[in-house]
Amino acid sequence: MNDYFVTMRPAYPWSVEPVGLPALAIVTVMLIVLTIWTYTGHPNASRRRIFIVVTLRMLALLVALLTALRPSVGVQENPKNPSVLLIGIDMSESMTTKDEVNAQPRVDAVRKVMEKCQPILDELTAEQSVTVQIYKFSTSDFSEATSRYNPADPADGKRSDYGTYLHKTYDRWQTERFLRGHIIVGDGVDNGEAFSPISEATRWGHKCPVSTFTVGSESVGNQGTDIVVTGIDCDPSPVPIKTDLTVTANVHAFGFVGARVVARLYVNGKVVATEEFTLDKERDNKLRIPAKAPDTRGEVKMKVVVGLVKDDQIVPLPGERNAENNQSETYLTVTKDGLRLLIIDRLRWEETRLRDALRSEKRFDINEVIRQTDGAVTAAEEEFLDLDAQAYDVIVIGNISPNQLTFTRNGKTISVLDKIRDATMKKGMGLMFLGGEHSFRGMPADLLPVTVPADPASSIVENLDGPGGRVREHFQTVPTDEGLEKMMRLSKDPMQTLELWKELNTTTRIRPTAKLTGYNKMTQKLGSTVYAWTTPLREAVPAGTPKPGNADPLLVGWQVGDGSRGRVLAFAAYDTYLWEKLGQPKTRQGSEIHSRFWKQTLLWLAHQEDEEGEAYVRPAYRQLKVGGEQNLRLGVKQPGGGDDPNAELLLKIVPLPEGKIEPDAAEIDKAKPETVIRDKDGAKVLYRPRAKGEYYGVLTSPKKGPDGKPLLGPDGKPLLHRATAKFIAVPDVSDEMLKVNADHEFMSRLSVPNGGKALRLEDLPSFLKELKEQKDVGIKPKPKLYPDWRRNHSGGFLPAWLVLFALLLGTEWGLRRLWGMV
Repeated sequence: MNDYFVTMRPAYPWSVEPVGLPALAIVTVMLIVLTIWTYTGHPNASRRRIFIVVTLRMLALLVALLTALRPSVGVQENPKNPSVLLIGIDMSESMTTKDEVNAQPRVDAVRKVMEKCQPILDELTAEQSVTVQIYKFSTSDFSEATSRYNPADPADGKRSDYGTYLHKTYDRWQTERFLRGHIIVGDGVDNGEAFSPISEATRWGHKCPVSTFTVGSESVGNQGTDIVVTGIDCDPSPVPIKTDLTVTANVHAFGFVGARVVARLYVNGKVVATEEFTLDKERDNKLRIPAKAPDTRGEVKMKVVVGLVKDDQIVPLPGERNAENNQSETYLTVTKDGLRLLIIDRLRWEETRLRDALRSEKRFDINEVIRQTDGAVTAAEEEFLDLDAQAYDVIVIGNISPNQLTFTRNGKTISVLDKIRDATMKKGMGLMFLGGEHSFRGMPADLLPVTVPADPASSIVENLDGPGGRVREHFQTVPTDEGLEKMMRLSKDPMQTLELWKELNTTTRIRPTAKLTGYNKMTQKLGSTVYAWTTPLREAVPAGTPKPGNADPLLVGWQVGDGSRGRVLAFAAYDTYLWEKLGQPKTRQGSEIHSRFWKQTLLWLAHQEDEEGEAYVRPAYRQLKVGGEQNLRLGVKQPGGGDDPNAELLLKIVPLPEGKIEPDAAEIDKAKPETVIRDKDGAKVLYRPRAKGEYYGVLTSPKKGPDGKPLLGPDGKPLLHRATAKFIAVPDVSDEMLKVNADHEFMSRLSVPNGGKALRLEDLPSFLKELKEQKDVGIKPKPKLYPDWRRNHSGGFLPAWLVLFALLLGTEWGLRRLWGMV
């Protein structure tokens, strides 16, 4: 339909308010009177001639008058812009509550109102090209593509997830230009967990108003009381071994607000913590339990049980509706990514540069005790030297004498060396001794893999008889094959590693030497291994060369203690920081060699050298609802850091039989591989568990050599990286019927702040009628004007108008000339 109107745009000065139009009227009247008076007194004028001439003159005056006023008839077109009206209807179980008129269920009342509204919706579609999309929503598996409302569908959803509904519909319709509105019909008993409905409604408010229609009574009363543990989270996850973590249980307390409860944490079935809490809220109480990560890597099962203590057991609170939902469990990955290190040394460049080289690696937790003298230790130093409490992975002992590792506390002599021996022998802690004038002598013989001269004067090898007392000779660091295999590999490419060691041990006239200035004289013990040796030769000795009989060892190690788990190294050097000079100032090649050597050495001492090149599987959720989407990140670590983008990844996921740690190999073999998706963050697999229980994921990837070809075992089969992960799928425990009072306040918070209305169900028909009357949806075209007085829009009208004016005046003047009235 079109709208018509009349408009005028007077020319200046007649457009001046408020005198313009009255002045034009006065001038017009004066011209008419003057014209009539002029022709009536002429001797050749007859009535007929006067009438014709005056008529022509008045018509010309009318043309001039219209030109001054510029009136037009406007035509406003009202096109039918296709638009969309969204309606979401809550079909959760609480909608079966019988509190509407005549004790009918809420959902039946909604069906009747929707039936009454159908003719209005049909008119909107037919007359205004409105597409009406009616959804049903309840649980978090809402899908915009499939969750369409059908009056015959039952209201049986186990959850009212308003947040997920608003989130997913916004994702679908955010690009739609013409939205007539978004209507939500329900009782407002929201118990969704994935998205905040208030935040999602605010997003909608920037697009179109959200209007809500509440159904049901706000004073029905609850139908039960219950404690529900909806899930537990571990932070951090994954967690390094022996580090602090926080386990948070999310707890609903229906009918138990203010109750005191006990939360007990189990790790692999063992009680590790018990804490008391007050449940301050009806929903989403966060019970945070501090704990310590296990000291071994792997997958551990975490379980939290909430209730009261009775006979040292956790039991449900009296009056609980369901005792089965008082607990929740999940899996936590414990890694060896964390390395707790203690450095005991004097202030010197070797200690300083070692500390700085490690600080860039986040997984190193670096602690240091500086002992300049044999004096008493400070309280802070004593805390660091309390090995029972600190649980170090590696201890590095520098230029320190045994006396500096002994102190008195409360009249009792404490020997730190004894505790270091116990940690190395019994717990497998790594230990490293560094060179220096006070090093090695007096240290436990059963720990040291070397012997040193008794005479301190002969323990240091260095040549200081050059000019001005400067160093005359420098010493190479020559790794053996064993050293290259363990901790002295400088590159993934073996040939590049050999080249880097050659550059480090080469002295030229155009660059300063990066070799050592001296070392401690020592002799390896029987059963130990030489990982590097030294020589004063100027010509670089190739890395991998066996130690000659007359050469001195530089790096010697062995494994001692229970199960030979304690790794010990004796490093005779005391100025490896000189390696950093290589390549300066143009490159940081020497700094990278220095940093890589120390990181690899400490990782080897801590039994963490296998972290590089390992495969991993990391589920986004260790516990999720049945049917929920699991996101598993997977990959293979490169020796230089980061994931291998070319790794061949094969992931299989199988249900884990109850009571088993892992499924049978036959079950894994027959399982179908999952589809691996690669994105900017790496590789992932999306998986939806269809039944409750534990699930086991197995990732395999072929090991490859430096040439990129798969490595084969003795049997000719490819060698594989392997990683596993577990997660738990639980049924969606319904608390839908524990609280059934309609919540009109919640519905108002969804709508009113976002430009919508918060009404009752019975107001829906009148609201739709008002919506139908609102015809100004979308962008209207500019109105068309007839005639159009604008010069660039006239379309030939103005020239024709000028010709008409000239014809009228010309005809009038010609007749007066003909009749002798000039």
